[in-house]
Amino acid sequence: MDRIHVTVRARPLSAEDAQSSPWRISGNAVALTAQPSTRFEFDRIFGEECRTADVYMARTKHIVDSAVQGFNGTVFAYGQTNSGKTYTMRGSDDEPGIIPLAIHDLFRSIQEHMDREFLVRMSYMEIYNEEINDLLVPEHRKLQIHENSERGIYVAGLSEEIVTHPEQVLDFVSFGESRRHIGETNMNVYSSRSHTIFRMVVESREKVDDSDSGDSCDAVRVSVLNLVDLAGSERAAKTGAEGVRLKEGSHINKSLMTLGTVIKKLSEGIKGQGGHVPYRDSKLTRILQPALGGNANTAIICNITLAQVHADETKSSLQFASRALRVTNCAEVNEILTDAALLKRQRKEIEELRAKLKNSQSEHCDEDILNLRNTLLQSELEKERIALELEEERKAKEQREKRLLQQAKKIENLSSLVLNSERDDRTVVSSKNKRRQTWCPKPQSRQFDVEVLEPAEQGSVRSSVGDGRHMGMPPHFEELMQESYINNSGRPAHGCSSRDLSNEDVSLPDSHALLHVTSRRKPTTMKSDQDQFGGLVPELPQEWKDTMRSQEITKPGGLSARESEAILVIKQLQDQVKLLELEKSSIQNNLDDVLELAIQQKASFSEKYEELQQNALAAQEQAKIANEKLSALSTTAKSKEELLYEFFSNVLMETQGLAVQMDQSTHSVDNAISFIEELFQNLSKMAENIAELKQSSYVHITQSSYVIRDHEKISRKLMEKITGLESEKKLLYEQFLEQQDELQRTKSSLGSCEKSMNDCTLQHEMEKDSILSELLTLQKEVLTLSSSSLMKEKESIRKELDRTKTKLRETENKLKNYIQGKIKLEGEKAEAHREIKKLQSQKTLLERDLRKHDSLVVDKRHELNVKPEELAGLFDQAGQMQEDYQRLELLASDMEAEIASLQETLMTSTGEKEEALSKLDLIALEQEDLENRFSATESKMMSLSEEVTLLTKKLEASESFGRKMEASLSSVSSEKEDLGMQLTDVLLEMESERSMWIAKEKAYLEAKQQVNKCNDENSKLSEDLIKVRQELAQCRELLGTLEGKMVLSMEHDRHDKKFWENCEESEQLVEKGRDIDNDNAVLKNELYKQLLLITEERDTLISRTEQMSLVINESEVLKEVSDKKLIQAKANIEELNCRISTMEVKMKNDALTYNKEKTKLRMQIRWLQPELDANRGSLKEAVEERALMDKKYHEATAMLKQKLAEMCREVLKLREELKNLKGASN
Repeated sequence: MDRIHVTVRARPLSAEDAQSSPWRISGNAVALTAQPSTRFEFDRIFGEECRTADVYMARTKHIVDSAVQGFNGTVFAYGQTNSGKTYTMRGSDDEPGIIPLAIHDLFRSIQEHMDREFLVRMSYMEIYNEEINDLLVPEHRKLQIHENSERGIYVAGLSEEIVTHPEQVLDFVSFGESRRHIGETNMNVYSSRSHTIFRMVVESREKVDDSDSGDSCDAVRVSVLNLVDLAGSERAAKTGAEGVRLKEGSHINKSLMTLGTVIKKLSEGIKGQGGHVPYRDSKLTRILQPALGGNANTAIICNITLAQVHADETKSSLQFASRALRVTNCAEVNEILTDAALLKRQRKEIEELRAKLKNSQSEHCDEDILNLRNTLLQSELEKERIALELEEERKAKEQREKRLLQQAKKIENLSSLVLNSERDDRTVVSSKNKRRQTWCPKPQSRQFDVEVLEPAEQGSVRSSVGDGRHMGMPPHFEELMQESYINNSGRPAHGCSSRDLSNEDVSLPDSHALLHVTSRRKPTTMKSDQDQFGGLVPELPQEWKDTMRSQEITKPGGLSARESEAILVIKQLQDQVKLLELEKSSIQNNLDDVLELAIQQKASFSEKYEELQQNALAAQEQAKIANEKLSALSTTAKSKEELLYEFFSNVLMETQGLAVQMDQSTHSVDNAISFIEELFQNLSKMAENIAELKQSSYVHITQSSYVIRDHEKISRKLMEKITGLESEKKLLYEQFLEQQDELQRTKSSLGSCEKSMNDCTLQHEMEKDSILSELLTLQKEVLTLSSSSLMKEKESIRKELDRTKTKLRETENKLKNYIQGKIKLEGEKAEAHREIKKLQSQKTLLERDLRKHDSLVVDKRHELNVKPEELAGLFDQAGQMQEDYQRLELLASDMEAEIASLQETLMTSTGEKEEALSKLDLIALEQEDLENRFSATESKMMSLSEEVTLLTKKLEASESFGRKMEASLSSVSSEKEDLGMQLTDVLLEMESERSMWIAKEKAYLEAKQQVNKCNDENSKLSEDLIKVRQELAQCRELLGTLEGKMVLSMEHDRHDKKFWENCEESEQLVEKGRDIDNDNAVLKNELYKQLLLITEERDTLISRTEQMSLVINESEVLKEVSDKKLIQAKANIEELNCRISTMEVKMKNDALTYNKEKTKLRMQIRWLQPELDANRGSLKEAVEERALMDKKYHEATAMLKQKLAEMCREVLKLREELKNLKGASN
């Protein structure tokens, strides 16, 4: 019994959520910081930094390895939506999940088991809206679940693919994942909308070679590995699910709720108590039924989020996981065994047991054989010694016969000596220890003995004395042999010892045949033997006592000692017989426990063999005693020798028989084991048949009572359901009334809100009209105060101000562009400086080269006056100079090209500078114009103010009024702005409220439609209930009629009995009785038909009740949906109110920010004017510097050109001089 292994994995949180998290993990426990009592402990808890491989190694790896060995396994991830279940099961390319790791591990462990053959099949399905779809074959939809004794619980029509390597499996998995239902919610972009079950079936059997095909076992191990990715539980308020998403969420929550109830029932131990576990309420729990409290190793990975927002969902998930810890499974190896496989397995086990028995017995048999060989060798040696002694005695026989004639006269004296032999022996022991004493009776002693014996015993004595080899067995020996023969013929003698088998071929002498035995033992040894056996030997039979007494009276003293020796031997043999009888009875009593006795036979055989060795040693001692007696008995030497020979031959036969019977016992043990196994099998079959017969009889007996009880129960249940439905209907109706009241309240509140909004709008409009009227009056008063010219000027000034504002903005943009252009020009200026520096460096290099050339020319001029021998060197130098000159020309051409390009760039830059300067000049002019206009407007305003003051002086009475009006104008303007803002806010609020009311009206209409639907369904249900009640009334009436008919039939039966008792009185009554019998038969048939009809009606009622229950469930679902929608509507109203408040706050904040930005821009304009002035000055300076640099550049280029021209001239002169020198030399 193994319980479900539960691990918890926490999803990583952001920094803000981690700070506000109410959960704390300590070891393998999770607890709320605010409530330490809510603490949950599990097998393993993984934090936020763990990897999926760690979660896999915790338990799933063991489940996968055990699946290869034949154990079922199931792993599934549970948790709320957006908790990381699919990531845990599927993983990513960088971090593979549980499914890829399990696939690779499964094939790796299959490769490690080289002694078995494997067949791996896989399937992939999803449960979407309580419908099973095949993800590998998308056409297979709405599959059904079936169950039978061979396959158990399975999905009919589900495709299974045979796979051979992990890459193939992963391809199928990715194909199935692409067909899975995935949707977007507010909590997750890729939310799983269905449960998926990835299943791998592993079949294996032992590898079979051609040589071992007969000995192989056909047992096949079949295991199922389920890897389940559950969809997460969700709340519509958080996910914002609507329409299809809401339907998917309801189905997901319903299946997870049934899974939770199943886990709860199993954790409470209801299954063990015989209670009901609702596996069939959901297809998920039905498919996973073997993994939940059944034959499987199960592990649950509970995914949670530790954020504050999802505290309730996390708590419910942890409660589910803690309940799952208390669920136990019973995992067993799944083997499919045919009858042939069972027979082969049992044969193997029997052969192994036989081999063990043979090995153990062979060891003991070898030891027994060695011991027997030793005993045989010893017996042969003793035989040879006895033969030698017999030869000696035969030689001395003739002498003894002669002596017998002489000693006949002394018989009387010898008899007296025999009676007093004990005293003489005691006296002679010390002096004649090694002397042989022979006691010989007279020849007439035999006749004397015969005369003394009874007439009935004379024949036996003669036969025993005359022919000792054909002696019979005593009576109790014959009975013993008969009993053993009966037992052996009845059944095989399992566990028979060697003692009771060795007595079959042993012939013991008669009590009278051992009367004349020669004793070769010394008197002391004889006495010691008697003392040793005296305490062990039981009392002799009465027959032998009488013979002893008669012999003591009639025979001489020499025969009493020999008789005592024979009696001792007989007593020992009797003891052995009794022991053998006891052993035989114990063996017969222990035949029922043959299997246990077969195990204990080794010890019993060893003990019995030791006893046989002791018996052999006793026989050897007896043989020695007999030999000594043979030497003493001269008269009966021949008969005694023959008896001893037969005795020793019997002992040898016993030993040989024991060896043979040991082999027979081993074979009999094997036969007994097989026979008992067959008996057990037959008994088990008989027990099964008896149980089946009992069950069938019990079923037939109880069917009638069950039918009546079921009918009564069904009627009661129907009444209970009807009452329950009526109560539910009342509750639904009350809830409907409450909802209608709530809707009316909402309508009234909406109407009040609309009235308040209308009042507010009217008030605003009234205030607006009043403000406008005040403004108009003020404007009229202003117009009356000021002339038309002033108003025109003010309007023109305002227009000019607007224009100046627009121009200022344009200038700001232009300034920005100019600043950027300035930056570009500065960069170009820096590049030009760098190029100028390069050119200066090149210029310095050229100057150096020119100086070198000048110095060389001077040197050459001085050298022209040198001897004509040095002309050859000069010519060489001239060639080098020409090459250098060509190089310089090339450099000069390159420099000229670079100078031309630089000139072009300078021209373009100067053109751009001139354009910028012209633009700046235009801007400056425009600014000056604007400043002039400002000054003009200011002067105009001053003049206007002077005129106004003049007017105010003239109109002294209206000054105070004018001031008041100006104050009121300023306040009105501010109020106007505030009112404008308020109007905009109110308009926005009105628009948002209109949208809200539109949404509310839509929700209300939908709710109204659903309520109407609910009313229609309730009316239908009420009609169905009325019909069901009518049908129940009809059924009750039928039951009443049937009961009356049954009573009548019972009365008829009684009348029949009376008629049968009084049939002898009148034949007319008999005829009437026959008619009544026929009527009863007809009534019985009718009753039977009516019963069939009632059963059919019962079935229809059951189906209708099921339909009613389904309808009730649907109504409950609709009620839940309507409640949820109402809750959503309330939540939406609250959200809209919150949004309106936030929008108002935002509008206020935006207005404040707008004003602040306005002031900032004005300040920036004021700050930018000095910067513009500074930039103008810097631009002018830069232009001047550029002009200076251009001048310097042109001058430098002109100088360089002049120098180059001079150099060219000098070179030409040098060439002419060289030509002249060449011509003079020629």
